[in-house]
Amino acid sequence: MRPLPAPGVSLLFSLPLFLLCRFPAASSSGPLAETPPRGWNSYDSYSWIINEEDFLANAEIVSKRLLRHGYEYVVVDFLWYRRLAEGSYTDAYGFDNIDEWGRVVPDPERWPSSKGGRGFTEVARKVHNMGLKFGIHAMRGISAQAANSSTPILDIQTGHPFTEGGRLWNAKDIGMRERACAWMPHGFMSVNTNLAAGKAFLLSLYQQYADWGVDFVKLDCIFGEDLDAAEVITVSEILSKIERPILLSLSPGKFATPAMAERLRSHVNMYRITGDDWDSWNDVQSHFDVSRDFASSRLIGADGLRGKSWPDLDMLPLGWLTDPGSKFMLKNVFNKILLSIQKLCHFFSFFFPLIFPYNLFKK
Repeated sequence: MRPLPAPGVSLLFSLPLFLLCRFPAASSSGPLAETPPRGWNSYDSYSWIINEEDFLANAEIVSKRLLRHGYEYVVVDFLWYRRLAEGSYTDAYGFDNIDEWGRVVPDPERWPSSKGGRGFTEVARKVHNMGLKFGIHAMRGISAQAANSSTPILDIQTGHPFTEGGRLWNAKDIGMRERACAWMPHGFMSVNTNLAAGKAFLLSLYQQYADWGVDFVKLDCIFGEDLDAAEVITVSEILSKIERPILLSLSPGKFATPAMAERLRSHVNMYRITGDDWDSWNDVQSHFDVSRDFASSRLIGADGLRGKSWPDLDMLPLGWLTDPGSKFMLKNVFNKILLSIQKLCHFFSFFFPLIFPYNLFKK
């Protein structure tokens, strides 16, 4: 694990958080999302190439420097199951690690503690020992690799392949190819939640996340212009029955409306209401009208899954960032958007979730 930066050295976390965004600590128990969730996410700095060592190094800084100010979640963003190899990219096919039941599992080269079928268990244990909560990104539905391989579906009640009506069901039966994710069509497709087999697959998936020790799931390609309300509701029903409380966050949010949110807010804890934010004032400027519309709809802090729900204006990019889908960290935009952070920090933080995505140990 990388050593922590010396106190006062890294402006990337000390200035924006301690001088601009001081908040009371969030509660570590009780209902989910009683206040807008706050934390750190790997995406803007690492795209999909984050590994175990770098993730835990950032988590350690969050624990030591930011937890006292309410930042309690550390989240691995997308494609943690994808092999980092020649030809692998956001919509590449054939590079994902899946288990015998068609569920994605961490890439063992980037996440060595996952070897032997342990998944994120060890990473989650270390995060919890830091006093933090552990989150992961998930795509809606099922992997195209699993559907094309006709992997069996785990019945968690029996520990055997799922059967119904005298037949054995598999991933090909439940995958909806006509509902492939628009921006990752070779990667994932919706699951048919009208089928008991479809619900059985999602139950096995989210039970596995709970068994790993996951506290937060960012479920992507399922809201806004990618809306799949049936799967949102099915996942929510599953999470409401699983013993471990798991916060459910929906993404992305382009073209999300208050009416759409009203339909689903009781099933989730966070839901994106904007597109992705990068190091551009134009990305952030559009949030003012959107946040006004959602605030006037009385949706902020409404009842949600096992607690409350909050509109989400995406992460605030700061520090060393990559580009969308990149395999590299590319640029430092700290000074470029500091003024934007100063103007927006107070406005966002008391009414919306606040997640910072920058590399905490890189000056």
